Amino acid sequence: MYAYEAGIILGIVICGLTYLFMRKIEDRTRFLLLFSLGILIFVFSISVIGGFEGMPYGVLSLGVLTLAVLYFFLNRFAIGKKILFIGVPLIIAVHVFVGFINQVDYLVVDKERLMDVETKQYIGKIEKDTSIVGYKKFKGGEGEDFLLISMGGEKKGNTIEVLEVKENYDETIIRIRTSYNKNPEPNPYIAVALTRIKSKVVILDTDGTNYGDGLLD
Repeated sequence: MYAYEAGIILGIVICGLTYLFMRKIEDRTRFLLLFSLGILIFVFSISVIGGFEGMPYGVLSLGVLTLAVLYFFLNRFAIGKKILFIGVPLIIAVHVFVGFINQVDYLVVDKERLMDVETKQYIGKIEKDTSIVGYKKFKGGEGEDFLLISMGGEKKGNTIEVLEVKENYDETIIRIRTSYNKNPEPNPYIAVALTRIKSKVVILDTDGTNYGDGLLD
């Protein structure tokens, strides 16, 4: 979402620069310039970078293309430019601010600290039964709650990295990334301590996997 919004802001900046340095060009030319920029970024994302690494640039291009379409329609009205150059950035700024305050402090717990009986028993359980995928909630030694997240036997050899934790109404959303590096664990897992945990937990992998269904709580 932030990459998409960054694309919109980039389009606004480019459009604003054309008004400063290229005032005499027609609105149709300005639209084509923005639209072409969006297409070029998209082509660059799939042909030069490619794969998952190119996805953010592809989303960025969609933001630029969205701005081009907004300009095409809004520029026809007297209030259109105010909406485009003031209203749209204001909406994006509010969204970024709300996202910032919804961030949750978290800490990836060192596995050597997972020494209490209940946690060790659960780790032994998921190592024996590699079909267990999801999370289980525990109380940490300092009173902080943490989630022990397991990926299942199909992810054997992978390690887990936490990218972001945020809240959305009654949900705690954890974004993770798994990567293969010969991890010996039969059922790869990670423990994440959180300042607070909502009633619903959603765990999203960058490969599109949603570990939010059928979880152990």
